[in-house]
Amino acid sequence: MKTEQEQQAKAARTTSKDQVQRAWQNYEVGWATLKDRPTLHFKTIPWPTLKVPTSPEDLSTNTIGPFLLSPHHSQAKSNRDRIKEQLLRWHPDRFEGKWMTKVAQSDKDMVKEAVGQVVRSLNELNTRENSPFA
Repeated sequence: MKTEQEQQAKAARTTSKDQVQRAWQNYEVGWATLKDRPTLHFKTIPWPTLKVPTSPEDLSTNTIGPFLLSPHHSQAKSNRDRIKEQLLRWHPDRFEGKWMTKVAQSDKDMVKEAVGQVVRSLNELNTRENSPFA
């Protein structure tokens, strides 16, 4: 059985530079335009993954790590800085206060669960980055 880090490395290798750069650009544009959307749905929130997730279960360190820590974007930022920036963006209290009022009632539970998944994954990535054995 492969370790999670090996799976992340394989995912990063099999994804082209163009795919990552396009996904990152879409992610950042999605966040920049989020405030302009009158209603948010699970599928319209820019999640930090290469492929658009269909459920909270699609959000994990295996899907977030290769996207967030890819060498094909944000080269001027360290992995720690990238993770820290995303932890601030996805902080549950901050997300709740800023965005949940715009989320359609039918998607609220799914979005809350997904935000929790993102934060847990980011915390795990942060722990790995700060580990002396990483």
